Amino acid sequence: MGTMLLASRPGSYDARMRNHTTRLMGAILLAWLPVTFTILCRCRASESPALVVWTHHGSQRILPDAQPGSVQEAHIAAARGEWEPFQVVLRARGAKIERVSADMSALEGPGHRIAGDDIRLYREHCVYVRSASYRSDARPGVYPDALLPFIDPYTGKAVAPRGGGDTPAGAKYCASPFDLCEGAQEVLWVDVFVPRDAKAGDYRGALTARGRGIAPVTIPVTLTVWDFELPATPTLLSEFGGFERVAPRHDVEHGTEAYRRIERRYAEACAQHRITPPVPRSLRPRVNADGSLDASATHAALEEYMDALHVNAINVERPPFRDPLGADREKALRFLRETGRYLKDNDWLRGAYAYWIDEPNDAQAYEEVRRWGALLHEADAGIAFLVTEQTKTQDPAWGELFGAVDIWVPLWPLHDEPTAAERRAKGERIWSYTALCQGGQPTPWWQIDFPLLNYRIPLWQSWRYRMEGLLYWTAVFWEQASDPWLDQPSFRGAYAGEGMLLYPGRDAGIEGPIATIRLKNIREGIEDYEYFAILARRMGREAAGGIVEKIAPAWTQWEHDAEKVLAARAAIAAQIIAPAPNATRP
Repeated sequence: MGTMLLASRPGSYDARMRNHTTRLMGAILLAWLPVTFTILCRCRASESPALVVWTHHGSQRILPDAQPGSVQEAHIAAARGEWEPFQVVLRARGAKIERVSADMSALEGPGHRIAGDDIRLYREHCVYVRSASYRSDARPGVYPDALLPFIDPYTGKAVAPRGGGDTPAGAKYCASPFDLCEGAQEVLWVDVFVPRDAKAGDYRGALTARGRGIAPVTIPVTLTVWDFELPATPTLLSEFGGFERVAPRHDVEHGTEAYRRIERRYAEACAQHRITPPVPRSLRPRVNADGSLDASATHAALEEYMDALHVNAINVERPPFRDPLGADREKALRFLRETGRYLKDNDWLRGAYAYWIDEPNDAQAYEEVRRWGALLHEADAGIAFLVTEQTKTQDPAWGELFGAVDIWVPLWPLHDEPTAAERRAKGERIWSYTALCQGGQPTPWWQIDFPLLNYRIPLWQSWRYRMEGLLYWTAVFWEQASDPWLDQPSFRGAYAGEGMLLYPGRDAGIEGPIATIRLKNIREGIEDYEYFAILARRMGREAAGGIVEKIAPAWTQWEHDAEKVLAARAAIAAQIIAPAPNATRP
């Protein structure tokens, strides 16, 4: 998430990127210095392959036709408890280079060594987008998306390629080694985690790329650790759906131990990206016929899940009765009251909500919202009623939802700040959500063929409008692709990557999920949001307000230059590090 010392490339995704240098905090430079070099192997002139190498920050895609602009080092910066990425591009010039691989050394710093699982290498896997997403002006073509891990996170061993013949083990898509044909490139993604006990200062190491017949290429890497720490439990609440869809892709049956193991791994992937993991049904208390709860068989496992994955919110399921709003109302009320009491006793109630109605779009749906809201408020259990609807009444003929809804979740283009401010003043809360490419004016839509910064910037806009949560309908929508690794991962053929932030990992040799560079940028945005919250607690909300509003003045207006976003984030970090004046609460 912080800064990098690298080079801007006109051939990258966003042509608006410009070469410039900004100095901040002495040695930390927020620029991509335009230095180009080619490393030639020691071969005869007729067989002189060259490995062209350059690096870049993680909030811009590097497309296959990017103009090379090699740099000699990467400089990243982050707080303790934070992940920070950068990209390394490897391109063959002059001849094919076989068995290319890379590794990264430990980062050595002031009394500390960052190594092992805190440094993760991936190779970016490209998908072919055959037709542009609705409302995208990007061209069809190849886009980097999935991240193939060098090391299996569940075994700690290097991922091996799949064997020939009938051998099923190993990876169909393997991160390393790989061959580079002349003119072709591969992009590596490097994630570095700053341990919570790391001391502030500079940490240095190197990434080395190797290939058959060429001398190793070494890229110095410097990590600057800023002297503050992100909390393990995110401030932002989120809801990204469950994982029932993953079972067929991993050949497991729902309800089995094998399914629960896979489900846990997908939940862990959410937590690692600061997204709230859903609470599995198998860990919830048993509901008796009269609405009472029995948590004796599930509590220990649920407590471990909540603590280990830093779960900050729970979506309470609907009362499991045939007619909870009528004949079974008393059972439903008992269920809600006992659920609220159980959550409160375990300090889990603050983030509890009921997401039971999605996008009410007619008079009947509005009436249903009011009826369910009345039930929840009658129970008075502390469970908030969450509805994906804006605070401005959609149609006055349908009536209002005021008094029924506790958490409003508007689609980004439908956010109405005047009515949202009124609801906040009454103690209600605001989240937001996106789906497809809706709205009269563009917002930062989440499709593969939109700029990668679109996945990061909504968290700035969320802070700008005092939104406490983010909702997305799913991260694992694979049904409309026979093979998401090969077919255009698209919703209804018009929204590339919609609802698909994770890939099923079996073809990458992993029995679990594979993250995308899009998910990584959502993580970066959530970490940005954490910076704003830390500064607000330290100096008051207005301390970050001016910087955030310049980057994200509205849901339909935002900064498209990733370098300026990185510079603004570093300016927030500088304020956090600076000697504290009298702190005020946000």
